[in-house]
Order: sequence, then structure tokens, then C-alpha cells
Amino acid sequence: MRRTVKWPGGKKICATFTVALEAYTLHGHFKTLDIKGPNLFSISHADYGGNAGIWRIMEILERYKARATIDINGLAVEKWPEATKALHAAGHELAGHAWTNEVKMVMLSPEEQRADIRRTTEIIERVSGKRPVGWVSPGGNHTAETLSILAEEGYTWCGDRCDDDPPYVTEAGGRRICIIPKHWFFNDLRAWNGGGLSGAEAFQSFKYSFDYVLEEAKRGRPGRIDALVHAELGGRPYIAHAFEQMVAYCKQHEEHIWFASREEIADYMLNTHA
Repeated sequence: MRRTVKWPGGKKICATFTVALEAYTLHGHFKTLDIKGPNLFSISHADYGGNAGIWRIMEILERYKARATIDINGLAVEKWPEATKALHAAGHELAGHAWTNEVKMVMLSPEEQRADIRRTTEIIERVSGKRPVGWVSPGGNHTAETLSILAEEGYTWCGDRCDDDPPYVTEAGGRRICIIPKHWFFNDLRAWNGGGLSGAEAFQSFKYSFDYVLEEAKRGRPGRIDALVHAELGGRPYIAHAFEQMVAYCKQHEEHIWFASREEIADYMLNTHA
């Protein structure tokens, strides 16, 4: 049976915004050639995220008094500590996103995964002043051991799965942990994978999904929606404009929406659901 989660205050939709702030040592998402050694052009494209993109995104979120979850690599914290501190000070949630984005959990042994998680956790806490409670593996690529390690390390939520619409609670490593599934109502990664995704198309794609989720909710099934951008692409003007429209559109329906951080979603689920 299809599961339903009722949101606090009888809200019809839980809306979240996600920003990936990533760092690389070999190459980023955008590359024109496969070469031996570091692809400096590709890394420079990724570095736009920390140098410029994340600041533009923060300005957008501030204009609408909106909060986001920032999936941040440990190396990104090391490279851009001022941005990390500014994100935390602005009320955004920082979630662990591994040390670098090119090393996936599936490449690591359980012991190496734990070391990577601890290293990433430590630098986020040291620079921001708050220990992260959420984790998203690069690309969502996790192993059978990842969730148990996260639970044992004190994490309350994980965003590696995409197997449902609403969040749910499961047990791993003898502890309860909330799964907040990935959504693709909008993900600017399509601009890399498919190419040619315009800002206008991006907003219309998000709006198309949002309207349907809201109609479902009005028929009695509360929904959830998320917009995800990567700072190195979504922070560039042509996608940033679309992202701003998405935030603004959600705010137009504020009476129907619970704007929650993922930490708040996890706390709600862990306290109210088996």
C-alpha cells in the first residue's frame, strides 16, 4: 500500500531546497576530455561553486527568507571556510557529502567509509560549530554497510535512497534512522547529462510537478517536493534565475507548505513514526 505521511499543522506539502557544494581533486561533473591526471579545466568549473555560485544562491535564499540543506564535501569546507561559516550563520543545514565528490562510498571498504565519514564530520563541526546529523553520499552511491555506519556515528537522517516519496524510519546498526528519499522534481544535473536545459524549461519542469503534488495533497495525500542545484551550475545566472523562480513559487503557496530542514523532518519522523 502506498504510504502517506501527515505533516505538522495539517500542511499539504513539505518543501525543501537542496544545494550541493562540491570539491574535487581530479575532475568535476563538467569535463570535455578524459585525461591522465587532474583535469584543471573541469576542476575550475567546479570551483565556481565555492567562489561565486554559493554566494549567489545564498542571496536568493535570503531574499525569500528560505532555508536550504547544503550537501557539502569535507574538501569544500576546507577550501571555502568563509562560505561554510556564512551558510551556517544564515540558518542553512550542513549535511555531510563525503570528503571529495569523486570518491564514492562504493569504492571504499566499511572501515574506509567510516574514516571518510568521520573526517568529513569533524571538519564541518570544527568550521561551522555544529555537528552534522544528515548525510548524502556522492551520487547517492552507498553500500550495504553505509547506513549502519552513519547510524553508529550519530546521524539521524540519510538521503541516499530514492525508493519512495515521503520519508520513512528504518533501523540500521541497532539504531533508528530516517530515510529522506532523493527527488528529481528539479535537479540541474540534467544540464550536464542532457545538455541544453534552459532556465525557463527548468522552472516549468518544477512547476509542472509542484502543481500535481499540490493537487494530490488537496485530494487527501500530503506530498513532498524538493529543488536541487549544484553551486557550480545552479549558481550561474541562467539556472540561478530558474532556482529563484522555484523558491518564489513555493512561497506563493506558503499557506499549504511546511518549509522544514531535513534535520527537522528527521526529528518529526523519529518522534512520531515507527
